[in-house]
Amino acid sequence: MKKCELLVPAGGERQFIAAVENGADAVYVGGKLFNARINAGNFDDKELTDAVDFAHKRGVKVYVTMNTLIADDEMKKALEYVLFLYEIGVDALIVQDVGLGAVIRENLPDFPLHLSTQGSVYDLRGVQMAGRLGYERVVLARELSFGEIKEICQNTEVEIEVFVHGALCICYSGQCQMSRYFGGRSGNRGECAQPCRLPYKSFDEDGRLVKTFQHPLSPKDLCLIDHIGELAEAGVASLKIEGRMKSPEYVAIVTSIYRKYLDQFYEKGSYIVTAEDREALEQIFNRGGFTEGYFYENPGKELMAGEIPKHRGIKIGKVVKKVQGSSLIDVKLYHKLSIGDGVEIQGKNVTGNVVTYYKELKSGLTRIGDIKGHVEHGDPLYRISSKEQLAAARKTFENKTFREGKYLRRTPVDIEFCCDEKGFAWLTLHSALTDKEITVKEGPFEESRNRAMDSGRIEKALRKTGNTPFEARTIRIEEGIDRIIQISAINDMRRRALEQLEQVLVLRRSGGNFSAYFISEESHGNTLEFYFYDWESFYNYVMPDDLNALDVDKVALIPLVDYEKHYAEIPREKMVLPYITNISKGEEDQFIEAHFDAICEHYRDRGIYIGNLSWLQAFLAAGVPVYGDYGLNICNAFSRGLYCSLGLGHCMDSLEILDDGLGAFPLMITEHELQGSRLIDRKKERIKIVRRDFSSQVTLIPESENLEIKKIKDKISEGKMIIRIYC
Repeated sequence: MKKCELLVPAGGERQFIAAVENGADAVYVGGKLFNARINAGNFDDKELTDAVDFAHKRGVKVYVTMNTLIADDEMKKALEYVLFLYEIGVDALIVQDVGLGAVIRENLPDFPLHLSTQGSVYDLRGVQMAGRLGYERVVLARELSFGEIKEICQNTEVEIEVFVHGALCICYSGQCQMSRYFGGRSGNRGECAQPCRLPYKSFDEDGRLVKTFQHPLSPKDLCLIDHIGELAEAGVASLKIEGRMKSPEYVAIVTSIYRKYLDQFYEKGSYIVTAEDREALEQIFNRGGFTEGYFYENPGKELMAGEIPKHRGIKIGKVVKKVQGSSLIDVKLYHKLSIGDGVEIQGKNVTGNVVTYYKELKSGLTRIGDIKGHVEHGDPLYRISSKEQLAAARKTFENKTFREGKYLRRTPVDIEFCCDEKGFAWLTLHSALTDKEITVKEGPFEESRNRAMDSGRIEKALRKTGNTPFEARTIRIEEGIDRIIQISAINDMRRRALEQLEQVLVLRRSGGNFSAYFISEESHGNTLEFYFYDWESFYNYVMPDDLNALDVDKVALIPLVDYEKHYAEIPREKMVLPYITNISKGEEDQFIEAHFDAICEHYRDRGIYIGNLSWLQAFLAAGVPVYGDYGLNICNAFSRGLYCSLGLGHCMDSLEILDDGLGAFPLMITEHELQGSRLIDRKKERIKIVRRDFSSQVTLIPESENLEIKKIKDKISEGKMIIRIYC
């Protein structure tokens, strides 16, 4: 069985070193351009080159994220950056934009591509389509169960990557518009402001307040430490830890624990996670505990963090009283607390500090300080940070850079040393990281008249690998070397051999260039599309007079399942097109599978809008006209050209480049069953929760109509071919 890779995030040099030193098989990073964590420290070109070299000398792979959508005017710069990454030896690119991916595949076919979780792939059909597009690995959506993951792994040659630890998005990755809509900062462009972590009030259809979480869109962090063996057995290629915004201490602790149990699984076939390691994971970061997400089933309310969307720490005691006239409090402790630990009292008010005063009282209580702010008897006390834990983690990466330091992780080498009949000494290095044999020759050396050289002295010299990335695993020395070879000469041979091995392991590529082309879609006359979320909204819609008066073709879009259920009620002369929801996992897919032949027969002349990779090939192969919907996230001519070359007709732009004023477009699509009918945020923005009887998902849309007739008229006069209004 091929061993499963442990893939670890790094937002900077210290995180990168922490990842490698604590056992990562591969590290994923972002550069300064085109990555979905643009606010992380990230790596400039020199730092990235050094990081790749540092990793490769230790047998660690480096993947670079270019997992944002690329605009037409950015493509030239993006491709120049791709070429730089190719030349410095990056092992793979993690890509969201399929247009970018298509150009890379066409021009740099030996540069491996991984489709990001932003690609919204959630089933075997989607994985197979990604494979057809040239992706050798797919990062699955986080919403899949173990059974679904296993089925995919068993039926595809495409490598599968699965998140096992870290922050969860409440929305399917790649389909979220919340941050862009409310703050102009798009997650698909690397600038997510995390509005899902903000407080919202929930209301029912009649406007009554629904009692639910203060932060109803904020999930706990994922933790699958108990299931990494199952995932490895199922055929998952890579276990991914989330967290390019996290501290190096976080990276060190989480990596070391997952490394420990993945190794135990391969050595013993099973493992049991200790209470200490569980606590260590919670101590470094948790949002009110962890969740296993959708690993076995929809977790419902257990998915959510609840009242506190940030790190919660570990509950270690409670407040008994505040010492009058001071910043000291008396607490009852259940767990260890030390000076230097960070604490928080999470009562009606949240307050805390670093513990600078600690005294055990005769009463059995403990007096601590300096705690400012109001606290009350019974308020829970949480340890937010452990000085001891952080200090231990820092030992693995402090005082180390990509170029120097006393490294823990080294590449084992096998060394052979001998002398030929002409008096030349030969040193040969072997490493599992390369098929190339490194050989250094020195001499000739004078024959010894007394006795053979002491092999122990030779071995001692050969083992002095110092601060290099290497350590001697085995050393074989020819017996009875009867030449006078100075130890300094042996040291020099060792240094030269190790330097040559370093050069061999530093991967460089050349010869790449780009000569891309794309296929333009056919032009059509002006068309006004009206996108309806369900049959009821379509049936009851009254078109504004200003829109009705426009001399353009008008097309209604309704869900495919609703179209099928009301097929006989829709006049054939009316232009109504069906669409498959961008995320159709569950009930919608089951309906399509059960009625596939009838659906193909019904729409072979009319066509279907499809917004996910999963159904494209099936309908194209059946001869049904397919139009690309907004869920495909088409932001440039290259993406549009790719889909046209596959046989799609018109392709709708991504919501990323949709102007405001065109209706209530989707903000989120989620598996989580939210409470109530609407959410209202602190600024009184209203969000409608859309539930559809054929769908397993919930969609969030703005409750305001947000329709600007003048803008629509302007677009028509500008010659914009297809304008869509979300109703």
